[in-house]
Amino acid sequence: MAAMRELVGAVERRPSPGWSDLQGDLLESVLVRLPVPDRLRLPAVCTAWRSAAAASAARVQAVDVPSPWLMLPFNQTARGQRRGAGDTFSKARFLSLSEGRTYDIPQPAPAVSDRLCVGSSPDGWLVTADAASELHLLNPLTGAQVQLPPPDTLPFVHASRDADGRVVNYSIRCCFDEDENGDDADMVVPPESFAPDRLRYELYEKAILVSAPRERHTGSWGGYTVMLICQPLSSLAIARAGDTRWTLLDTPSRRWVDTVCANLAAGAGGRQLVYAMDSAGRVDALDVDVTADATPTREAVAPACCCCCSGRACSMSGTCSRYLVELSPGRLLQVHRLREAAHARYRCEPRPERVEYTTVDAELFEWTDDDRWAQVDGNNAGVLGGRALFLGKNASLCVAVDGCRSELKGNCVYFTDDGPWSHDRCREVAQDVGVLDLADGSYRPPRGAASDLLWKWPPPIWVFPSCTD
Repeated sequence: MAAMRELVGAVERRPSPGWSDLQGDLLESVLVRLPVPDRLRLPAVCTAWRSAAAASAARVQAVDVPSPWLMLPFNQTARGQRRGAGDTFSKARFLSLSEGRTYDIPQPAPAVSDRLCVGSSPDGWLVTADAASELHLLNPLTGAQVQLPPPDTLPFVHASRDADGRVVNYSIRCCFDEDENGDDADMVVPPESFAPDRLRYELYEKAILVSAPRERHTGSWGGYTVMLICQPLSSLAIARAGDTRWTLLDTPSRRWVDTVCANLAAGAGGRQLVYAMDSAGRVDALDVDVTADATPTREAVAPACCCCCSGRACSMSGTCSRYLVELSPGRLLQVHRLREAAHARYRCEPRPERVEYTTVDAELFEWTDDDRWAQVDGNNAGVLGGRALFLGKNASLCVAVDGCRSELKGNCVYFTDDGPWSHDRCREVAQDVGVLDLADGSYRPPRGAASDLLWKWPPPIWVFPSCTD
């Protein structure tokens, strides 16, 4: 009897399990069901949860890719958002499409208010250009950041520096082959100079993350590869982890307008397929080795898309932008975004760089099994079916709309602005941001974003949030 009382007393004295004692697989199932902001807060509960969240972050991201966010412009008149307000502009503002509410998230230096985003990855990373036109990879949720090679390592960019080594201005030298008469002589356009903060508008068109950074045990970053479309001739350049210079790819006489990673993950030997589209709608496949300093091999996939934009020539038009997306492995789709200038609000014709545009339609062209571009109907679900497209200057992505993303609407195109970039335009011209419903042709701002889109800088972008680096 005494032994029984001792046993009962021991059981009563045993502490009851708490939240910190949850097993890792249960915590992982909880993480999958949490919205992104709560995934960020969960590791702060206790040490055990922090360890479990870190161990399962990659698996959770693979199982449940969060709905895209819209990174919003700054309200220049808002309290705490004025110059000289302590941590001024150190936070970025995001609109969660699933919740219709905004979040302010602190960002590392350089100031996020001075950054222009030129690329957005489904892995959660952005490619940003700061006020010195230097490029960085940035995960805006975790604050992780990786610096990319400087712009003057591109062969046509020259930096003038002062006695202390600071860049005073950049110049771009444009050179191309003049072979109309069978000559191989180069035709050179006199260089044009730009202040350090203005170069980014003239040089960077679009960047894609071919492979995402991975943090090494030493604290450094490796494994990443970035491909860049850059001016003056819409050339392709590439930089890998450890590179100190950009490498220009040899693609003569091609003006590239978009690049996308194939849906297939990097294969054996760390190779990743990238599709690149030029201004005529021709598509090439580039086989990129993300682990070695090797020149990507290039193979033609599709010829020019001639049946474009209701018969209007648009390859270099300011009122038409072309995007390339992959609906499923090997299934390519061109999207032609048609815009009209909003002249009605002006008493006189504005300067070209100050013209405001609004999207009026989108035409879709699918690469078919019989090797041709065929226009497809966007009505009644059409080719997109249960998918939505997220397109803009910084992204060309296809997102499945399923039960986990009931807040997104299928057969819709979510656009951010894609007008010509300039310092004045980015700060003074209203952005063309909205959701185009292909079924009824309606075009409206994303839910909850209308008031924030009254502001201009920085240009709104799509962000695909990730809590893992």
